[in-house]
Amino acid sequence: TPGGTPVVACSTTAARRAWPQDTTAAGRLPWLRGTRLQLREFEPDDVDELVRMHADPRLRAHLVDDYPLHQAPVARCFVERLAPIYRQHEGLGIWRASCPDRGAFAGWFSLMPMAERPGEVELGARLMPEVWGTGLAIEGAEQLLDHAFDDLGLSQVIGICHPDNRSARAVLAAVGFEADGLARYDYTVTLYHHVGVNVWRAMRNTPRRTRLRRALRASRT
Repeated sequence: TPGGTPVVACSTTAARRAWPQDTTAAGRLPWLRGTRLQLREFEPDDVDELVRMHADPRLRAHLVDDYPLHQAPVARCFVERLAPIYRQHEGLGIWRASCPDRGAFAGWFSLMPMAERPGEVELGARLMPEVWGTGLAIEGAEQLLDHAFDDLGLSQVIGICHPDNRSARAVLAAVGFEADGLARYDYTVTLYHHVGVNVWRAMRNTPRRTRLRRALRASRT
């Protein structure tokens, strides 16, 4: 990923509105495992990591919501409310990301139902500054788009970011997202994007570096 803040919005609104309930936790087993990235469900033991990530002002600078996940009680409630989402919306959620080679928390990736747009699903990511510029954001986006289109059978995925977040915009463009314009998201003006299944399938075999170079060139014009 290029330098900057690889933060693509994700719909924390759906998680905030979900009511905690008893669920069968499958969280410790990663459901998505790649060469450099593995994802699993968030669990109560992960609260401290969420707090630490959101306490970093570099990450918070380009968030499009003001949900105070840097506060432990809020982060704890957030994780509790994710649990039923994993069961009620199979294949969707906000997942803890880690790098197998480091064994360390890297942030999160998400595919979430959009509370304000019923039927739409949103791709998101928030990564620790330690992994910025490593290409993890684009790799995770590719894997989740494959999951969204090949496994879940979706026809379109939405992506949202802060208008000033050039890094997130480049990542979205490199995986085929097209900008739709500005609109409000959690009371903040944000830049909406979309990508359709046919667009992603037509471009996913193009080398990642080629796609990213094209996206960076386009962002400078």
